[in-house]
Amino acid sequence: MKHTVIPSVKGQVTIPQQIRDKYSIGKNTPIIVEDKGKGTLTFTVTRIVSIQADDNTSYYEDKGGFGLIFKNGMDPRKLIDAIKKIDG
Repeated sequence: MKHTVIPSVKGQVTIPQQIRDKYSIGKNTPIIVEDKGKGTLTFTVTRIVSIQADDNTSYYEDKGGFGLIFKNGMDPRKLIDAIKKIDG
């Protein structure tokens, strides 16, 4: 399926409704945009995994990626359950 979109003055493009519906894209859905070179961009729809954080949990993000640090460990079942919830 191909769609042609025209960027706005700010460089914004509208994702066609058919694609938004197919991938459940809403106003707070994170989308990764990657430049593959030679005019090719890829868009990857992601989901936010929400885990109840406390003082023992910290988030980091740098040029190498992002992640969570659990200073006192974590029950991996909580993370698995959160991922299953967003995957359906």
